[in-house]
Amino acid sequence: AVKNTMIHSGLELPSVHRLRIPFPGIELPMMMPKEKPPITVVGDVGGRIAIIVDDIIDDVDGFVAAAEILKERGAYKIYVMATHGLLSADAPCLIEESAINEVVVTNTIPHEVQKLQCPKIKTVDVSMILSEAIRRIHNGESMSYLFRNITVDD
Repeated sequence: AVKNTMIHSGLELPSVHRLRIPFPGIELPMMMPKEKPPITVVGDVGGRIAIIVDDIIDDVDGFVAAAEILKERGAYKIYVMATHGLLSADAPCLIEESAINEVVVTNTIPHEVQKLQCPKIKTVDVSMILSEAIRRIHNGESMSYLFRNITVDD
């Protein structure tokens, strides 16, 4: 069902699609794809290294577009860093052909095939720190040790 809600000021909220589930009186909003805001560069990137950071990299069109703008504005190297590298469909090919110098992701999601297709994709192994975090949580030990005593070389 589609609902429109009127606010006292007379403004109408956008339509929200609701999904009915088999429990009376419970409605959940249907998730709609996010619209992405236009890319804006704040400040001077000329002669600098640009680093784009995100939690996940799947569809790379936005990253490629951002890299093109950064390159046009004078950035001489462009890195993309993301925790999770899904890298779906033609992502490796688009990265390879783009102004992006390197994409760094963790190994939380397997992406060996994508790395074979694009040498710009690099992986940081986080398995040891995750396993230590899980062990510490399970044993009720302090997590602060991980932030004080784990180095880049680990």
